[in-house]
Amino acid sequence: METPVKTVTVEDFEGFPAIRMTWQHEVKYPDLRDAFRRIEAKLNASSQPLYVVVDITHYPNFPLNATVAEAAAGPYRNPNLVEWLIIGSNRGARLIEQLLGSITGRRNVRWFQTEAEVTAYLGSRPQI
Repeated sequence: METPVKTVTVEDFEGFPAIRMTWQHEVKYPDLRDAFRRIEAKLNASSQPLYVVVDITHYPNFPLNATVAEAAAGPYRNPNLVEWLIIGSNRGARLIEQLLGSITGRRNVRWFQTEAEVTAYLGSRPQI
């Protein structure tokens, strides 16, 4: 039996105090929920604050309500979260940022065109 491919994945962003979240074009709610839970668990288990690098270059069809609810209930408010570093852009992602900022009062999102820009940014940050 084949293992289904996850539509939202979470892994370490090697070489930096960061986690990578990668979104595919089609997004399934169980994958989204599990990804936010994994990020929350990694933030809680970390001895240092972490960045979350979010790759949306596959132009995901965000389930808007579920994305906002899962992020707001978990990692968005986590004190170990430094910033969300977003690679790519679309209107749904910008709307999600605005909604989460309004709900939480946190403005901790930076936008990038490429992974190389994120890597350069992380390399320029002081060690936390």
